[in-house]
Order: sequence, then structure tokens, then C-alpha cells
Amino acid sequence: MLLLPPIPELAQFNWERITQQWDSLTLQTKKIADGAGQGEEFKALEQQVRQCVLSKNIPQLKNMLLKRKGVRVLTQLWIDKEDVRKNSLNEETIDYIQAKHPKLGMSSLMNLISLVYRYFDALVDGNIFNRLTQWLKQQIEQRLKDRKNTSDTILSVLNQAKWLFDLTAPKALVNLAKQNHLDLNEQLKKLRLNELPQGRFLDICHAQYYLDTLKEIPVGEQHDVLHELLKQDVATMPFEEGKRIGHIALEIIIDRSAGAPSEIWQNFVLNLAGDPRIANTATNYRQWWKPIGESRVKAVTSWLAREDLRLFLGAIEEYANYTGDEALNRMFPARKRFLEGLYEHGFVRNTRLMLGTNAAKTVKTVLGNDLKINYINLSGSQETHTSIIYLDCGDFHIVEGSHEFKLWVYMGLPSEKLIDYSLSEFTRSDLIHRFPKDFRELYPNGNFKDITHSPTTWQNRAIEFLTQNGIELDLEKLFYKDEYRRYISRYGLPVLGSKEKVEIEVEAKTEATQSLESLILHVLDVHQPINSNSITNILAQEFELRKSVHQVNFALYSLRTKGRVTLNSEELWSRLL
Repeated sequence: MLLLPPIPELAQFNWERITQQWDSLTLQTKKIADGAGQGEEFKALEQQVRQCVLSKNIPQLKNMLLKRKGVRVLTQLWIDKEDVRKNSLNEETIDYIQAKHPKLGMSSLMNLISLVYRYFDALVDGNIFNRLTQWLKQQIEQRLKDRKNTSDTILSVLNQAKWLFDLTAPKALVNLAKQNHLDLNEQLKKLRLNELPQGRFLDICHAQYYLDTLKEIPVGEQHDVLHELLKQDVATMPFEEGKRIGHIALEIIIDRSAGAPSEIWQNFVLNLAGDPRIANTATNYRQWWKPIGESRVKAVTSWLAREDLRLFLGAIEEYANYTGDEALNRMFPARKRFLEGLYEHGFVRNTRLMLGTNAAKTVKTVLGNDLKINYINLSGSQETHTSIIYLDCGDFHIVEGSHEFKLWVYMGLPSEKLIDYSLSEFTRSDLIHRFPKDFRELYPNGNFKDITHSPTTWQNRAIEFLTQNGIELDLEKLFYKDEYRRYISRYGLPVLGSKEKVEIEVEAKTEATQSLESLILHVLDVHQPINSNSITNILAQEFELRKSVHQVNFALYSLRTKGRVTLNSEELWSRLL
């Protein structure tokens, strides 16, 4: 028997002590309530029912289900024990209970309601969800016929709003909250649905509410929903069509941001899914990026080009300031403006950042950035402070670096290794010897230029090279105002190479490559998906075109950069239309 705390004399009243006594009493009461009906006899029956299910002793199980207590035990086990649910929650068992118990006991009925809303869409296999909801509708309606006042119970809510037994109920509930201008929790409370057990139904309701909110908040702004969606249990929650809540959130953020995400939204994407510029066989890529499609991956890659550029320039500037390197300090503003100008032109599609050990530390500590983006380690004892960036500008490609590193401008992809995300380390030798060699092999007559950063001539040499190769530049984007005037005064405006002449030269220099790319697309039309070795064999057998696997891979990665082909996690290529 529970002993109530004595009623105190007003003079002796101690609110804190009395509150503690009532809290203790409440806890004792809850324990008694939780244990109601859970005596030794009930637990023994529970064990027997479970054993019958797991041993597939159907006759004995049916015998136990003849009694209401047996049904109550089984419905409770369906909630609590996955093995029992998996082995006995089927149409045969439901049919049997319905035949033997036209009217369920209240405990069994409430167990079934808990079961449906705890597991919800996880019950769709084998038509179980539909069978359970049809059964519940019939049982609730039957029970409420015998009651005079039924307006204030969860049963009456479910009876009046039968749409709550539909798989679309979470979305409908969120829409109802919007129509009523209510917070989701307020709407749940109004319908007494807050009394339902925590589980898939309420999880989906909240997830749907978060996603709908994400579609409506001002683009780029901070909001509490971003914090909620970053929670692991929310982000990984199954949603629809094989996707998770996090996938839908990524799609909304990326699609709404277009080409100019805020730092807040960009950080949300990186915190949730990480940098997409990793090998497409990597676990993180397959988990988060592959499901949302290559076009969105490209969009985020474009965002991160600016971030890479910012980190690269920041590392150089901070190093120059820290060491007092006057030459680097003098050169930095012009290099910064030139590279940012290429971005403002809209040339930059992709980037790869390369950092020596100390350069990486500079980025992490001095800039206060935890470096969510991926970068390539620049190895070698002489390169610890070096920062290098590769820019894919479509028709041309740039490799630029600090510490006496030249500006390299290529009229084509320097090496497929620059876009091979399975590689995580380069050396200076790769960048100044190996990659130019790769470029010469693929483009025997290909144009590239390595430019020393002479304070008075490097910009002119780069601009002339690009314009001679048909790249139209807005010089005002590449210089600060005073430098622009000095440059024009000295060199004048560049003359764009004759379009016809440039086209003839490009055709002559890249005819073999373009022909190879065209044939590869024809092969993919017929044989995709297919690996590069098989493409090489088909080119030799069907077109009498003998190319090395290296050359075919180079062309494939070039086509991928142009958005013409895609590579899946099994290393199979397909054509994008």
C-alpha cells in the first residue's frame, strides 16, 4: 500500500520537501502501473508463446490464442520482439485471431494501435499494413458503438480521421498543420496523436515537417531545421524510393541554392555528406552522393571551386605575412585578382587543392577552418609550405602554385590523374614533369605554356597565350583598376586569335582525340554499361582503331568532365544524354 505524505501544518509548510515526496510517490505509482498485468503468470505465458512461435509449433500457438490473454501476450510480443514479429505477424495469424475473437480486448486493441504507429511503413511487406489497419478500423468502430461519450479519446480520433491509417498520413498531417497555422507538435497534441508511441509514424511526420520547412525558409539563411536534419538518426531515416531524409534535404538545398550557396548552406551540405570529390567507389560517395544524381554532384563541385580558391589564396597570403616574404607579398594581390577573375568569368568548373604539411596546418589553424573539403597531400620535404591549385576552366586548364611554382596553362586536360579521386598524393615532379609528359602523349601538337611569375610580364604572357587560342577575356575582371590602366597603357587590348584560324588549329591538334571520343560515344550507345578495357577491345575489333587503355581512359575522363558520360561504382561507363 502506498503511504501518502502527511498534510503539513501551514506554519511547517516546506514546498521543496513536499514536492520531493510527491515526486517519489509519482515514480512508485508509475512502476506499479508499468508492471500491471506483468506478473509471473503473464511472463511465463509470454515465454511459452514466444517459444511456440520460434519453434513453429502452430497447433500449440493456436491453442494459446483461444484465450484473450494469449492474444494480448502475442500482440505485445509483436511490439517488443522482432523475432516473434517476423515469424508470426502474417495474414494467417490475423485471420485466426479475427475468427476466434470478433471483439478484441482493450489491451490487445491498444497493442495493435501501438504496433501500427511504431513500425508504420516497415509493415508494408506481405500486405500486413493494410490488413492491420482494416482490422483496427473495424474494431475501433465496433467498440465505440457501445460508448456514450467518445469525443475525447485516441480511439475517437482514429475513428473520425480514418486517413490516419493511410501511408500518406504523415504528409497529410503536416499539410493540416500548415492549413491551421500550427506547429507540428501543436497539431499532434490537438488530435491527441502525441499519445501515440514514439516510432516510425511520428518520425516520418517530423521528417516531412522538416523537409517542407526547408523548402520554404529563405534561401541561404540559418534555421533550426538545419540543426535537426544534421542529427544522424534523422538524416539516415528511410523516406521514400530507397532514399533517406538526408538525401531529400541535400536535393532541396542544392536545387534551391542554384549556383550561389551561402556559407551556412554549403557547410550544411559538407557536414551532412562530406566533399563529393572523392572516388565514386568510396563508402561516403555511395551512401550520400550517388543516390542524388551526378548533376547535383557537379553543382556542389562547382560551389567548392570557390572554396578551394579561397583556401589556396588564404594559405599563400598567411604564409607571406607570417614569414615576411616581401616578394610573395608583392606578387600576391595580382595573382589573387587574376585567379578570382577567371572564376568571375564563369570559366572555373572544378578545382583540386594540393597542400604541403605546413600549408595544410596554415589553412586549418590560421584561417580557422576545420577543412571539411578534401585536398591532395603534396609530398616532399621541400614542399611542406607549398600550396598548389588545379583549375578546370573547360576549354583550358590551369595549375598554379606558391614558392617559385610556375603558372601552367594547358589547352586541354593535363593528365587524367588530376581528376582521379582515388589518388590522394602528388609530388612537385608529377606536376612539372609527369603531367606535361602525359599531355604531350595525348596531344602531340597540343598547346601548353609554363610561365614564370616575373612581376612585369607573367600576366601578359598568360593573356596572350589564352587569347591566341581563342579564349575571350574581360581584362577588367583580371586586374585591379590601377593595374588595368597600366596594363592597357603598356600592352594595349589583346587581339583574339582568328576564330577560323583557331578552329582549324584546334581541329588539327585534337582531331584524333575528338574522333576517339566520338567513337567511344558510339560504343556506349550499343554496349553500355561497359568497362574501359572492353571499350578498347571493341574499338580495335569493330573500328580498327588501336588505342591504349591509357588513351581510352584519358578520353573517357575528358568526356566525363564535359558531362557526356558517367562512371558507376563498379567501374562501368555509361553515356549521359
